[in-house]
Amino acid sequence: MDRRLAVIGAVCILEAGFRILSGHVAVDGLAWTLAARLVEMAVILVVAFRHCGVLTASIPRDLAAGVAASFVFGGLVIIADLVSRTFIDGGALAMLLARQPFDRWLLYFATACMVGPFVEELFFRGLLYSWIRQGLPAWACIALTSVLFASMHGRISVVQLVGGVLFATLYEWRRNIWPGFVLHAAANFGLWVLPVVHPLM
Repeated sequence: MDRRLAVIGAVCILEAGFRILSGHVAVDGLAWTLAARLVEMAVILVVAFRHCGVLTASIPRDLAAGVAASFVFGGLVIIADLVSRTFIDGGALAMLLARQPFDRWLLYFATACMVGPFVEELFFRGLLYSWIRQGLPAWACIALTSVLFASMHGRISVVQLVGGVLFATLYEWRRNIWPGFVLHAAANFGLWVLPVVHPLM
């Protein structure tokens, strides 16, 4: 059996277990999510380190590709929001984004902007995408894993679908998770901070 498939199954079981137990433990939901992602990360890295997309010829070069993609995408989002204000009251971002609490900023940053995106990239692109890509063309893998990625967030939304497409496209281009991780982390950080700092929101 392909090691990636075994780890995909193990992570799905772990995720289901953590979700089932979440209603029965007296732990903060964000801390519980962080614990789940840390356990999943350990399983992926220990069992499938060579197969999860972390290996690359140059981590700095791939991180730089992610930073560049983040600046380009962030700029396009701001421009699209400004343009949308001509026909949407308050702009498209106001419709898509909700203010998140800042009272537990360190826990939120660790969970939603660092560990969460890293584990999701390991799983969805490093393992799942690379496994499916053996038998399907890139466009089909990008579409399928993007829908699965978006559905994992509770409901399929435009934000998660677009993110899934971008992260998978970066994986297809660079064949590792690092550029997608940087963009994913930056996007989550932007979703959290933008509603607070955007001067027109």
